[in-house]
Amino acid sequence: MAYTLGNLHLRAGAPGDLTYVYDAGSDTLATVLVAGYFNNSDDDLNLVADDSIFIRGNDGNCWARVSAVSSGSVTLQWTGGTLPPRVPSTGTGDASRAVDLEVGIYPIASAVCTATHYVLSTPYAGAEIMVYKDASMTTAMVFDAGGSGATDVYFDGRNTRQVTLNVEGESFHVKGQSATLWQLVQVSHGSATGGASDTLGGT
Repeated sequence: MAYTLGNLHLRAGAPGDLTYVYDAGSDTLATVLVAGYFNNSDDDLNLVADDSIFIRGNDGNCWARVSAVSSGSVTLQWTGGTLPPRVPSTGTGDASRAVDLEVGIYPIASAVCTATHYVLSTPYAGAEIMVYKDASMTTAMVFDAGGSGATDVYFDGRNTRQVTLNVEGESFHVKGQSATLWQLVQVSHGSATGGASDTLGGT
């Protein structure tokens, strides 16, 4: 869907420090967080960088920060609350194609996408991504830290750039610490046959 005029309400403050509340109606959090959902050019908005929006979606509530406004298009960063449920692709993908992941929680399964290579977006302070393998399959799935070819992004301070999920039930959770570092909060290993004793792999 799209931004609905009249559902965004301003709370007191100064430009760059304004707080809004937005009722997304039937829209999901993932839909609202897409760049350009709020558009200063055609929606008569005056959002500026560092404004905050509390979003009530049909699948949860979250806070977002306006990180940039370019040619009227507003870019948001998720800053807290319900992680938006996401899927890595709208269909099955080429196994050799890297699929970009944004902030959110992802079930990874061959029924969702056949890709075996995934790339996390460039982190920022407060960003979170959770991934779990929810299909009974043994194809290894590799997750690289550093979206858009940013090779200076790591999962930790030990220059680890990859996490690999091997079997059903394995998962990991990361939080952004800066523009170059994801912090590994949790990595769980599956108990099924073929599970790796250590799913972290440096490059």
